[in-house]
Amino acid sequence: MTLPLTEELIEKAESFPDIQAGIARLADVLQAPSYGVSSTKDTAAAPPESDTAVQRPPWAVSVLVLGLSHPPERPELDWWEAGNTAGNRRLKEISEELTRWMKSRFASRALPLPYHVERGGVFLKDAAVISGLGVIGENNLLVNPVWGPRIRLRAVLVEGDLEPTGPLNGFSPCASCEKPCHGACPRIAFGEGVYARKRCGVQMNADVKAARQNIESGRSSDVPISYCRECELACPVGL
Repeated sequence: MTLPLTEELIEKAESFPDIQAGIARLADVLQAPSYGVSSTKDTAAAPPESDTAVQRPPWAVSVLVLGLSHPPERPELDWWEAGNTAGNRRLKEISEELTRWMKSRFASRALPLPYHVERGGVFLKDAAVISGLGVIGENNLLVNPVWGPRIRLRAVLVEGDLEPTGPLNGFSPCASCEKPCHGACPRIAFGEGVYARKRCGVQMNADVKAARQNIESGRSSDVPISYCRECELACPVGL
């Protein structure tokens, strides 16, 4: 087995349209802040993803993090329908193609991860920060230098200790910002100056309820859930 070079793997990943990629060590990702503070209490219940849960294999050492551009003019990438979103499905397809490429090119193993941590995934925002795809902004979202917070994430476990690509240095987009994201929130989730997950969850549940009411009223038999993106779309970074 020949381990893939970081540069070659990143180049292959970014050959797919609208993709940025980074690499982190799995051990670093598993020590990220979210693992110390994560809780499902007071959060909205997300619809179940169709992916099967996975077990982390012992050979997994590195993490390939994929970021897909989600511009304002393509809201459908984040609409939840048929057990997933179009953006997630596209990232899953790319992950599987890269896994096959690594096996063919280097005879090395890789494993696409589910989106949800409880199904075997990793905390994607943390992984993206560690791999250099962005920083966590005042909107509690990953802020990418090119696309701002309008980015969707997915991860692939990779065999071998590859050279990490991050984190970023000298990128502090919120330092001098007037924080329009805080004022844009319909639930005042930033009313105390920091992100209140419980208030954000109220809006997520309202979005789910609105879609179900449209179905129950007979207006449509298949209404996707369109989750709130107000804080994301208000961010000036990347526009």
